[in-house]
Parts: sequence; structure tokens; C-alpha cells
Amino acid sequence: MKPISAALLLFALAWLPPALAMDPCDCRGYTGQGGACDSGLGGAAYSGPGGPASAGHEGPCYAGQGGPRYAGPGGPLYAGQGGPRYAGPGGAAYAGPGGPADSAPGGPAHAGPTGPAYAGPGGACYAGPGGPCYAGPGGTGRGCASVCRR
Repeated sequence: MKPISAALLLFALAWLPPALAMDPCDCRGYTGQGGACDSGLGGAAYSGPGGPASAGHEGPCYAGQGGPRYAGPGGPLYAGQGGPRYAGPGGAAYAGPGGPADSAPGGPAHAGPTGPAYAGPGGACYAGPGGPCYAGPGGTGRGCASVCRR
């Protein structure tokens, strides 16, 4: 009976979303105990040694050269010309006309009531209770569109 109960429990728990921070290094959400951005010992955004948001040399939030949060030339967060965060013309973060972060009406990051980045009730970026970006008590914010995280 025990193996069957254990299998059923495992199957039931597999359907629940984990209480992990989407980005523990830059967490946005409920910071209370058990929340997606709980930074207490053992929490999803704990930044101490070995924690999911550790900024130590081997941690996922290390910002030194060669680290996953390095913003210098060649780094994954580099915003200079040619870098993945470059906001000038032709860059991946360009917000001007025709750019991937263009927030003008009709642009891919338009935040007006008819735009894909609308943050009001019913919008794809709504962070209030019941919204796809809600990360407060009972919410995870996992349904938030990528355009909302820019």
C-alpha cells in the first residue's frame, strides 16, 4: 500500500507549480515566507552561500568577469554596441521605431490599452490579483508575457 500511496502523492504534487523565483537574482514578487521571492534561509531567493540567488564566485548571481550576471564586454548582460542588451539602433533592446522594444502604438512593447504590454486589468502584463503577472500571495507570476519583463 505504501508504494501506491507514494506514487499517487508524487503524481499529485507534479501538477503543482513550484514556489521558485523566476529570476532569483532580480526577483519581483511576493517576498513573504514561502513566496516566490522569499530571501530567508531556504527560500527561493536566498542569497547566502549555496542559495539560488548566491552572488558568490560560483553562484548564479555572480556579476564578476565570466559570471552569468557580468555586464562587461562579452558578458551576457553587456549593453554596449554588439552586446545582447544594446539599446542603440539595430540592438536587441532598441526601443526606437521598428525596434524589438518599440513602445509606440503598434509596436511590440506598446503598453496602451490595446497593446501587447498593457498592464491594466485584463492586460497581458496585469500584476493585480488574478492577473498573469501577479506574484503576491497565491500567485506565481509565471503567466506573465515576455514583453512584460523588459
